[in-house]
Amino acid sequence: MLLLLAASIAQATVPDTMGLGARWAARGGGSVALVDDGTAAFVNPAGLRAAEGGHAAVGLITARPRVAAVPSVWWDTNRDGSVDERDAPLSVDPTPPPVFGLDLHLARPIGRYLAIGATAYLPTASLIRFATFEPALPYYLRWGNRLQRTNLTAGIAVEPLDGLRLGIAADLLAKTRATARLTIDATARGGTGTQAVGGEVVYDVHLIDITVVPAVAPVAGLQLDLGLLAPALDGGALGVRYHGAVGLPLDVVLDGQANVRLDDVGDEPYVTALVAAADFALFDHDVPQRLDLGASWVFADAVALHADARWTDWRGLTLNIARVEQATLEAPLVDLDGAIRDGNEVAYEVRATWGVRGGAEVALPSWAIGGALDEAQLRLRAGASYDPTPLVSQGDSAMLDSDHSMWGGGVGLQTGQPLDEDGAMALDLAVQVHTLAAGSLPRAASTPTAGYPVAATAVPFGGRFAAVSMQWSLMY
Repeated sequence: MLLLLAASIAQATVPDTMGLGARWAARGGGSVALVDDGTAAFVNPAGLRAAEGGHAAVGLITARPRVAAVPSVWWDTNRDGSVDERDAPLSVDPTPPPVFGLDLHLARPIGRYLAIGATAYLPTASLIRFATFEPALPYYLRWGNRLQRTNLTAGIAVEPLDGLRLGIAADLLAKTRATARLTIDATARGGTGTQAVGGEVVYDVHLIDITVVPAVAPVAGLQLDLGLLAPALDGGALGVRYHGAVGLPLDVVLDGQANVRLDDVGDEPYVTALVAAADFALFDHDVPQRLDLGASWVFADAVALHADARWTDWRGLTLNIARVEQATLEAPLVDLDGAIRDGNEVAYEVRATWGVRGGAEVALPSWAIGGALDEAQLRLRAGASYDPTPLVSQGDSAMLDSDHSMWGGGVGLQTGQPLDEDGAMALDLAVQVHTLAAGSLPRAASTPTAGYPVAATAVPFGGRFAAVSMQWSLMY
Protein backbone atom coordinates (compact mmCIF):
# COMPACT_ATOMS: atom_id res chain seq x y z
CA MET A 1 0.00 0.00 0.00
CA LEU A 2 2.87 2.39 0.78
CA LEU A 3 4.31 1.84 -2.68
CA LEU A 4 0.97 2.59 -4.31
CA LEU A 5 0.53 5.72 -2.21
CA ALA A 6 4.02 6.86 -3.09
CA ALA A 7 3.47 6.85 -6.85
CA SER A 8 3.38 10.61 -6.74
CA ILE A 9 5.43 13.74 -6.25
CA ALA A 10 6.49 16.51 -8.62
CA GLN A 11 6.72 20.20 -9.09
CA ALA A 12 3.23 21.69 -8.77
CA THR A 13 2.15 19.16 -6.20
CA VAL A 14 0.46 20.48 -3.07
CA PRO A 15 3.69 20.44 -0.98
CA ASP A 16 5.46 22.48 -3.69
CA THR A 17 2.77 25.02 -4.48
CA MET A 18 1.06 25.47 -1.10
CA GLY A 19 3.58 24.23 1.42
CA LEU A 20 3.40 21.51 4.03
CA GLY A 21 1.47 22.56 7.12
CA ALA A 22 -0.35 25.79 7.87
CA ARG A 23 2.65 27.19 9.73
CA TRP A 24 4.75 27.36 6.57
CA ALA A 25 1.89 27.78 4.09
CA ALA A 26 1.17 31.21 5.57
CA ARG A 27 4.82 32.17 5.07
CA GLY A 28 5.08 31.40 1.36
CA GLY A 29 5.62 27.66 1.48
CA GLY A 30 8.66 27.06 3.68
CA SER A 31 12.30 28.10 4.02
CA VAL A 32 15.32 25.93 3.39
CA ALA A 33 17.33 28.07 5.83
CA LEU A 34 14.78 28.27 8.65
CA VAL A 35 12.63 25.10 8.60
CA ASP A 36 12.88 23.32 11.95
CA ASP A 37 10.11 20.73 12.23
CA GLY A 38 8.98 17.51 10.56
CA THR A 39 8.29 19.25 7.24
CA ALA A 40 12.06 19.58 6.90
CA ALA A 41 12.19 15.98 5.65
CA PHE A 42 10.81 17.38 2.38
CA VAL A 43 11.74 21.10 2.48
CA ASN A 44 15.35 20.64 3.65
CA PRO A 45 16.34 17.51 5.60
CA ALA A 46 19.13 19.40 7.39
CA GLY A 47 16.41 21.29 9.30
CA LEU A 48 15.39 18.12 11.16
CA ARG A 49 18.33 18.73 13.51
CA ALA A 50 17.10 22.28 14.18
CA ALA A 51 13.95 20.97 15.88
CA GLU A 52 13.94 21.73 19.61
CA GLY A 53 12.84 18.43 21.07
CA GLY A 54 10.26 16.14 19.53
CA HIS A 55 7.68 17.53 17.12
CA ALA A 56 4.47 15.99 15.78
CA ALA A 57 1.76 17.68 13.72
CA VAL A 58 -1.40 16.86 11.80
CA GLY A 59 -3.19 19.20 9.42
CA LEU A 60 -5.77 19.62 6.68
CA ILE A 61 -5.67 21.64 3.47
CA THR A 62 -8.39 22.37 0.93
CA ALA A 63 -8.60 24.33 -2.32
CA ARG A 64 -10.89 24.47 -5.33
CA PRO A 65 -9.02 25.69 -8.42
CA ARG A 66 -10.83 28.09 -10.75
CA VAL A 67 -9.64 28.69 -14.31
CA ALA A 68 -10.92 30.53 -17.37
CA ALA A 69 -13.69 28.77 -19.29
CA VAL A 70 -12.60 27.49 -22.70
CA PRO A 71 -14.80 27.40 -25.83
CA SER A 72 -16.25 24.20 -27.28
CA VAL A 73 -13.96 22.48 -29.76
CA TRP A 74 -14.27 20.32 -32.84
CA TRP A 75 -14.04 16.57 -32.17
CA ASP A 76 -15.24 13.32 -33.72
CA THR A 77 -18.17 13.24 -31.31
CA ASN A 78 -20.36 11.03 -33.54
CA ARG A 79 -17.44 8.58 -33.96
CA ASP A 80 -17.79 8.18 -37.70
CA GLY A 81 -14.05 8.52 -38.31
CA SER A 82 -14.07 12.13 -39.55
CA VAL A 83 -14.35 15.63 -38.08
CA ASP A 84 -16.92 17.80 -39.84
CA GLU A 85 -20.07 19.88 -39.35
CA ARG A 86 -22.05 16.75 -38.50
CA ASP A 87 -20.15 16.46 -35.19
CA ALA A 88 -21.67 18.16 -32.17
CA PRO A 89 -19.17 20.52 -30.48
CA LEU A 90 -17.22 18.97 -27.59
CA SER A 91 -17.38 20.79 -24.26
CA VAL A 92 -13.99 20.76 -22.50
CA ASP A 93 -13.38 21.67 -18.87
CA PRO A 94 -9.64 21.80 -18.06
CA THR A 95 -10.24 22.83 -14.44
CA PRO A 96 -7.91 20.85 -12.13
CA PRO A 97 -9.76 18.71 -9.57
CA PRO A 98 -10.35 20.12 -6.07
CA VAL A 99 -7.80 19.63 -3.31
CA PHE A 100 -8.55 18.12 0.07
CA GLY A 101 -5.77 16.43 1.93
CA LEU A 102 -4.25 15.41 5.24
CA ASP A 103 -0.64 16.12 6.16
CA LEU A 104 1.42 14.54 8.93
CA HIS A 105 4.86 15.56 10.21
CA LEU A 106 7.27 14.01 12.70
CA ALA A 107 10.74 15.04 13.90
CA ARG A 108 12.83 13.72 16.75
CA PRO A 109 16.40 14.49 17.90
CA ILE A 110 18.48 11.47 18.84
CA GLY A 111 21.32 12.38 21.14
CA ARG A 112 23.33 15.55 20.59
CA TYR A 113 24.22 15.22 16.92
CA LEU A 114 21.48 13.23 15.16
CA ALA A 115 17.81 13.68 14.24
CA ILE A 116 15.24 11.83 12.15
CA GLY A 117 11.92 12.85 10.68
CA ALA A 118 9.24 12.16 8.12
CA THR A 119 6.37 13.91 6.40
CA ALA A 120 3.35 12.68 4.50
CA TYR A 121 0.66 14.37 2.47
CA LEU A 122 -2.37 12.24 1.62
CA PRO A 123 -4.95 13.64 -0.85
CA THR A 124 -8.14 12.17 0.55
CA ALA A 125 -10.26 13.37 -2.39
CA SER A 126 -8.57 10.74 -4.59
CA LEU A 127 -6.10 8.47 -2.88
CA ILE A 128 -4.55 7.22 -6.12
CA ARG A 129 -5.18 8.87 -9.48
CA PHE A 130 -3.33 8.07 -12.67
CA ALA A 131 -4.30 10.14 -15.71
CA THR A 132 -2.80 10.97 -19.07
CA PHE A 133 -4.09 13.73 -21.32
CA GLU A 134 -4.90 14.24 -24.99
CA PRO A 135 -2.50 16.90 -26.33
CA ALA A 136 -5.05 18.23 -28.85
CA LEU A 137 -7.47 19.26 -26.07
CA PRO A 138 -6.90 22.16 -23.62
CA TYR A 139 -4.99 20.96 -20.55
CA TYR A 140 -3.10 22.76 -17.77
CA LEU A 141 0.43 21.46 -18.08
CA ARG A 142 1.60 21.83 -14.46
CA TRP A 143 -1.75 21.57 -12.70
CA GLY A 144 -4.01 19.00 -14.38
CA ASN A 145 -3.37 15.90 -12.26
CA ARG A 146 -0.45 16.91 -10.10
CA LEU A 147 -2.47 18.23 -7.17
CA GLN A 148 -3.72 14.66 -6.65
CA ARG A 149 -0.35 13.40 -5.49
CA THR A 150 0.63 11.61 -2.30
CA ASN A 151 3.94 12.64 -0.74
CA LEU A 152 5.98 10.36 1.52
CA THR A 153 9.44 11.54 2.58
CA ALA A 154 11.78 10.34 5.33
CA GLY A 155 15.11 11.88 6.28
CA ILE A 156 18.01 12.00 8.71
CA ALA A 157 20.20 14.92 9.77
CA VAL A 158 23.48 15.38 11.63
CA GLU A 159 25.10 18.41 13.28
CA PRO A 160 28.87 17.77 13.30
CA LEU A 161 29.48 21.36 14.48
CA ASP A 162 27.13 23.60 16.41
CA GLY A 163 25.16 25.52 13.77
CA LEU A 164 26.25 23.38 10.81
CA ARG A 165 23.56 20.87 9.89
CA LEU A 166 23.60 18.32 7.06
CA GLY A 167 20.74 16.10 5.98
CA ILE A 168 19.62 13.56 3.43
CA ALA A 169 16.15 12.24 2.66
CA ALA A 170 14.32 9.95 0.27
CA ASP A 171 11.08 10.61 -1.56
CA LEU A 172 9.45 7.23 -2.01
CA LEU A 173 7.99 6.69 -5.47
CA ALA A 174 7.05 3.71 -7.59
CA LYS A 175 7.58 2.31 -11.06
CA THR A 176 4.89 0.14 -12.57
CA ARG A 177 4.53 -2.35 -15.38
CA ALA A 178 1.16 -3.67 -16.53
CA THR A 179 0.37 -6.48 -18.96
CA ALA A 180 -3.03 -7.31 -20.43
CA ARG A 181 -3.87 -10.16 -22.82
CA LEU A 182 -7.34 -10.74 -24.20
CA THR A 183 -9.28 -12.36 -27.01
CA ILE A 184 -12.48 -11.14 -28.67
CA ASP A 185 -14.54 -13.76 -30.51
CA ALA A 186 -17.27 -12.43 -32.77
CA THR A 187 -19.69 -14.67 -34.65
CA ALA A 188 -22.13 -13.37 -37.29
CA ARG A 189 -24.89 -15.50 -38.85
CA GLY A 190 -26.43 -14.59 -42.16
CA GLY A 191 -30.20 -14.64 -42.73
CA THR A 192 -32.51 -15.30 -45.68
CA GLY A 193 -35.48 -13.30 -46.82
CA THR A 194 -36.71 -11.04 -44.04
CA GLN A 195 -34.66 -12.84 -41.41
CA ALA A 196 -32.20 -10.45 -39.76
CA VAL A 197 -28.48 -11.09 -39.44
CA GLY A 198 -27.59 -12.12 -35.86
CA GLY A 199 -24.53 -12.99 -33.86
CA GLU A 200 -22.69 -12.72 -30.58
CA VAL A 201 -19.46 -11.33 -29.17
CA VAL A 202 -17.43 -12.98 -26.39
CA TYR A 203 -14.69 -11.13 -24.49
CA ASP A 204 -12.10 -13.36 -22.84
CA VAL A 205 -9.46 -11.59 -20.69
CA HIS A 206 -6.62 -14.07 -20.19
CA LEU A 207 -4.25 -12.04 -18.04
CA ILE A 208 -3.92 -8.73 -16.22
CA ASP A 209 -0.61 -8.36 -14.42
CA ILE A 210 0.42 -5.17 -12.57
CA THR A 211 3.83 -5.02 -10.91
CA VAL A 212 4.88 -2.12 -8.66
CA VAL A 213 8.52 -1.68 -7.66
CA PRO A 214 9.98 1.07 -5.45
CA ALA A 215 11.86 4.10 -6.74
CA VAL A 216 13.55 6.83 -4.73
CA ALA A 217 14.13 10.51 -5.43
CA PRO A 218 17.22 11.63 -3.43
CA VAL A 219 17.16 14.85 -1.42
CA ALA A 220 20.16 16.52 0.26
CA GLY A 221 20.36 19.71 2.29
CA LEU A 222 22.52 22.01 4.39
CA GLN A 223 21.83 24.70 6.98
CA LEU A 224 24.49 27.09 8.33
CA ASP A 225 24.05 29.50 11.24
CA LEU A 226 25.99 32.61 10.29
CA GLY A 227 26.81 33.29 13.92
CA LEU A 228 29.50 30.61 13.52
CA LEU A 229 31.35 32.90 11.10
CA ALA A 230 31.02 36.16 13.01
CA PRO A 231 29.15 37.17 16.21
CA ALA A 232 27.66 40.17 14.39
CA LEU A 233 25.81 37.75 12.08
CA ASP A 234 24.11 35.90 14.92
CA GLY A 235 20.47 35.27 13.99
CA GLY A 236 21.20 34.80 10.30
CA ALA A 237 21.25 31.47 8.49
CA LEU A 238 21.79 30.06 5.01
CA GLY A 239 20.25 26.95 3.51
CA VAL A 240 20.64 24.79 0.41
CA ARG A 241 18.54 21.89 -0.83
CA TYR A 242 18.95 19.66 -3.88
CA HIS A 243 16.17 17.38 -5.11
CA GLY A 244 17.14 14.83 -7.72
CA ALA A 245 15.27 14.15 -10.94
CA VAL A 246 13.10 11.08 -11.19
CA GLY A 247 9.98 9.95 -13.02
CA LEU A 248 7.01 7.66 -12.69
CA PRO A 249 6.90 5.41 -15.75
CA LEU A 250 4.10 2.97 -16.35
CA ASP A 251 5.00 0.47 -19.05
CA VAL A 252 1.96 -1.27 -20.53
CA VAL A 253 2.01 -4.35 -22.74
CA LEU A 254 -1.27 -4.96 -24.60
CA ASP A 255 -1.67 -8.20 -26.52
CA GLY A 256 -5.06 -8.72 -28.15
CA GLN A 257 -6.61 -11.05 -30.71
CA ALA A 258 -9.95 -10.56 -32.45
CA ASN A 259 -11.51 -13.62 -34.09
CA VAL A 260 -14.38 -13.11 -36.53
CA ARG A 261 -16.54 -15.99 -37.84
CA LEU A 262 -19.29 -15.66 -40.44
CA ASP A 263 -21.79 -18.54 -40.61
CA ASP A 264 -24.55 -19.13 -43.17
CA VAL A 265 -22.86 -16.77 -45.62
CA GLY A 266 -21.80 -18.59 -48.78
CA ASP A 267 -20.87 -22.24 -48.98
CA GLU A 268 -18.23 -22.32 -46.26
CA PRO A 269 -17.92 -20.53 -42.91
CA TYR A 270 -15.49 -17.61 -43.05
CA VAL A 271 -13.01 -17.21 -40.20
CA THR A 272 -10.35 -14.51 -39.83
CA ALA A 273 -8.17 -13.30 -36.96
CA LEU A 274 -6.72 -9.88 -36.26
CA VAL A 275 -3.77 -9.88 -33.86
CA ALA A 276 -2.51 -6.63 -32.33
CA ALA A 277 0.36 -6.18 -29.87
CA ALA A 278 1.70 -2.88 -28.56
CA ASP A 279 4.03 -1.51 -25.91
CA PHE A 280 2.81 1.76 -24.40
CA ALA A 281 5.01 4.12 -22.42
CA LEU A 282 2.83 6.05 -19.98
CA PHE A 283 4.64 8.70 -17.98
CA ASP A 284 2.33 10.02 -15.29
CA HIS A 285 4.47 13.09 -14.73
CA ASP A 286 8.07 14.20 -14.60
CA VAL A 287 9.94 15.15 -11.43
CA PRO A 288 12.60 17.65 -12.53
CA GLN A 289 15.77 18.25 -10.58
CA ARG A 290 15.60 21.30 -8.33
CA LEU A 291 18.04 23.47 -6.40
CA ASP A 292 16.85 25.76 -3.57
CA LEU A 293 18.98 28.54 -2.10
CA GLY A 294 17.69 30.36 0.97
CA ALA A 295 18.53 32.88 3.68
CA SER A 296 16.79 33.80 6.94
CA TRP A 297 17.16 36.19 9.84
CA VAL A 298 15.64 35.97 13.32
CA PHE A 299 15.52 39.11 15.51
CA ALA A 300 15.39 38.47 19.26
CA ASP A 301 13.10 35.45 18.83
CA ALA A 302 10.30 37.88 17.93
CA VAL A 303 10.61 38.50 14.18
CA ALA A 304 11.70 35.93 11.57
CA LEU A 305 12.28 36.69 7.87
CA HIS A 306 13.22 34.29 5.09
CA ALA A 307 13.59 34.21 1.31
CA ASP A 308 14.27 31.36 -1.14
CA ALA A 309 15.23 31.12 -4.79
CA ARG A 310 14.43 27.87 -6.64
CA TRP A 311 16.00 26.67 -9.87
CA THR A 312 13.95 23.98 -11.63
CA ASP A 313 15.36 22.18 -14.64
CA TRP A 314 12.32 21.53 -16.84
CA ARG A 315 14.41 20.92 -19.97
CA GLY A 316 14.10 17.15 -19.71
CA LEU A 317 10.32 17.26 -19.16
CA THR A 318 8.40 14.16 -20.23
CA LEU A 319 4.68 14.78 -20.51
CA ASN A 320 2.05 12.41 -19.13
CA ILE A 321 0.91 11.44 -22.62
CA ALA A 322 0.46 7.81 -23.65
CA ARG A 323 3.03 6.93 -26.29
CA VAL A 324 3.24 3.84 -28.48
CA GLU A 325 6.83 2.60 -28.41
CA GLN A 326 6.28 -0.31 -30.77
CA ALA A 327 3.26 -2.07 -32.23
CA THR A 328 2.40 -4.88 -34.62
CA LEU A 329 -0.84 -5.66 -36.41
CA GLU A 330 -1.39 -8.90 -38.28
CA ALA A 331 -4.33 -9.11 -40.68
CA PRO A 332 -4.62 -11.93 -43.24
CA LEU A 333 -6.10 -9.79 -46.02
CA VAL A 334 -4.21 -6.50 -45.59
CA ASP A 335 -0.49 -5.70 -45.47
CA LEU A 336 -0.08 -3.01 -42.78
CA ASP A 337 3.67 -3.32 -42.37
CA GLY A 338 5.13 0.12 -41.57
CA ALA A 339 1.73 1.82 -41.38
CA ILE A 340 1.47 1.97 -37.57
CA ARG A 341 2.51 5.24 -35.91
CA ASP A 342 1.91 7.06 -32.64
CA GLY A 343 -1.13 9.34 -32.82
CA ASN A 344 0.03 11.43 -29.83
CA GLU A 345 3.08 13.04 -31.38
CA VAL A 346 3.63 16.46 -29.85
CA ALA A 347 6.35 19.09 -30.23
CA TYR A 348 7.13 21.54 -27.44
CA GLU A 349 9.98 23.55 -25.92
CA VAL A 350 10.48 24.16 -22.20
CA ARG A 351 13.17 25.95 -20.23
CA ALA A 352 14.76 25.92 -16.79
CA THR A 353 13.20 28.51 -14.48
CA TRP A 354 14.01 30.51 -11.35
CA GLY A 355 11.21 31.05 -8.84
CA VAL A 356 11.20 32.98 -5.57
CA ARG A 357 9.31 32.73 -2.29
CA GLY A 358 9.58 34.42 1.06
CA GLY A 359 7.77 35.20 4.26
CA ALA A 360 7.79 36.67 7.74
CA GLU A 361 6.57 35.82 11.22
CA VAL A 362 6.01 38.15 14.16
CA ALA A 363 5.59 36.75 17.68
CA LEU A 364 3.42 38.93 19.93
CA PRO A 365 4.10 39.14 23.68
CA SER A 366 2.85 36.09 25.57
CA TRP A 367 0.30 36.25 28.37
CA ALA A 368 -0.48 33.95 31.28
CA ILE A 369 -3.63 31.82 31.12
CA GLY A 370 -2.87 29.55 34.07
CA GLY A 371 -3.60 25.89 34.54
CA ALA A 372 -1.96 23.16 32.46
CA LEU A 373 -1.70 25.45 29.42
CA ASP A 374 0.47 27.90 31.41
CA GLU A 375 0.71 30.81 28.92
CA ALA A 376 -0.30 31.67 25.35
CA GLN A 377 1.27 33.53 22.46
CA LEU A 378 -0.03 34.69 19.07
CA ARG A 379 2.12 34.58 15.95
CA LEU A 380 1.22 36.55 12.81
CA ARG A 381 2.52 35.35 9.44
CA ALA A 382 2.60 36.48 5.81
CA GLY A 383 4.33 35.28 2.65
CA ALA A 384 4.35 35.17 -1.14
CA SER A 385 5.81 33.15 -4.00
CA TYR A 386 6.29 33.44 -7.76
CA ASP A 387 7.00 30.69 -10.30
CA PRO A 388 7.33 31.53 -14.02
CA THR A 389 6.03 29.19 -16.68
CA PRO A 390 8.58 26.81 -18.21
CA LEU A 391 6.61 26.51 -21.48
CA VAL A 392 8.33 28.44 -24.29
CA SER A 393 6.50 27.17 -27.37
CA GLN A 394 4.47 24.25 -28.69
CA GLY A 395 3.32 22.84 -31.99
CA ASP A 396 -0.27 21.84 -32.70
CA SER A 397 -1.10 20.90 -29.10
CA ALA A 398 -3.25 22.89 -26.65
CA MET A 399 -1.20 22.83 -23.45
CA LEU A 400 -2.03 25.73 -21.14
CA ASP A 401 0.43 27.24 -18.68
CA SER A 402 1.24 30.67 -17.26
CA ASP A 403 3.17 32.38 -14.49
CA HIS A 404 1.95 31.43 -11.01
CA SER A 405 1.97 33.75 -8.01
CA MET A 406 0.68 33.31 -4.47
CA TRP A 407 -0.02 35.62 -1.51
CA GLY A 408 -0.60 34.12 1.91
CA GLY A 409 -1.22 35.00 5.52
CA GLY A 410 -2.11 33.32 8.76
CA VAL A 411 -2.12 33.24 12.51
CA GLY A 412 -0.93 30.75 15.11
CA LEU A 413 -1.74 30.29 18.79
CA GLN A 414 0.88 28.54 20.93
CA THR A 415 0.30 27.38 24.51
CA GLY A 416 1.78 24.98 26.99
CA GLN A 417 0.64 21.40 26.95
CA PRO A 418 -0.68 19.33 29.85
CA LEU A 419 1.39 16.21 29.20
CA ASP A 420 4.80 17.92 29.38
CA GLU A 421 5.47 21.06 31.43
CA ASP A 422 8.46 21.87 29.20
CA GLY A 423 6.55 21.22 25.97
CA ALA A 424 4.07 23.24 23.94
CA MET A 425 1.25 22.85 21.48
CA ALA A 426 0.01 25.12 18.70
CA LEU A 427 -2.96 25.64 16.43
CA ASP A 428 -2.19 27.34 13.12
CA LEU A 429 -4.41 28.67 10.33
CA ALA A 430 -3.33 29.84 6.85
CA VAL A 431 -5.08 31.31 3.81
CA GLN A 432 -3.50 31.60 0.36
CA VAL A 433 -4.66 33.28 -2.85
CA HIS A 434 -3.18 31.73 -6.01
CA THR A 435 -3.18 33.50 -9.37
CA LEU A 436 -2.44 32.01 -12.78
CA ALA A 437 -1.60 34.86 -15.14
CA ALA A 438 -4.28 35.44 -17.79
CA GLY A 439 -3.53 34.97 -21.49
CA SER A 440 -4.70 33.16 -24.61
CA LEU A 441 -3.42 30.46 -26.94
CA PRO A 442 -4.05 31.34 -30.61
CA ARG A 443 -5.87 28.39 -32.17
CA ALA A 444 -7.87 29.08 -35.33
CA ALA A 445 -8.65 26.87 -38.33
CA SER A 446 -10.59 27.60 -41.52
CA THR A 447 -12.11 24.09 -41.59
CA PRO A 448 -13.24 21.81 -38.73
CA THR A 449 -10.07 20.56 -37.08
CA ALA A 450 -9.92 18.27 -34.06
CA GLY A 451 -9.21 20.23 -30.89
CA TYR A 452 -9.74 23.69 -32.39
CA PRO A 453 -12.46 26.06 -31.12
CA VAL A 454 -15.73 25.94 -33.03
CA ALA A 455 -16.63 29.61 -32.64
CA ALA A 456 -13.41 31.30 -31.45
CA THR A 457 -9.87 31.97 -32.61
CA ALA A 458 -8.07 31.42 -29.29
CA VAL A 459 -8.24 29.43 -26.05
CA PRO A 460 -8.11 31.65 -22.92
CA PHE A 461 -6.21 30.56 -19.84
CA GLY A 462 -5.55 31.84 -16.32
CA GLY A 463 -7.38 31.72 -13.02
CA ARG A 464 -7.52 32.53 -9.33
CA PHE A 465 -8.42 30.44 -6.31
CA ALA A 466 -7.99 30.30 -2.54
CA ALA A 467 -6.45 27.58 -0.38
CA VAL A 468 -7.12 27.16 3.33
CA SER A 469 -5.11 25.01 5.73
CA MET A 470 -4.99 24.36 9.45
CA GLN A 471 -2.60 22.40 11.63
CA TRP A 472 -2.32 21.17 15.21
CA SER A 473 1.21 20.64 16.53
CA LEU A 474 2.66 19.09 19.64
CA MET A 475 6.20 19.87 20.86
CA TYR A 476 7.61 17.65 23.57
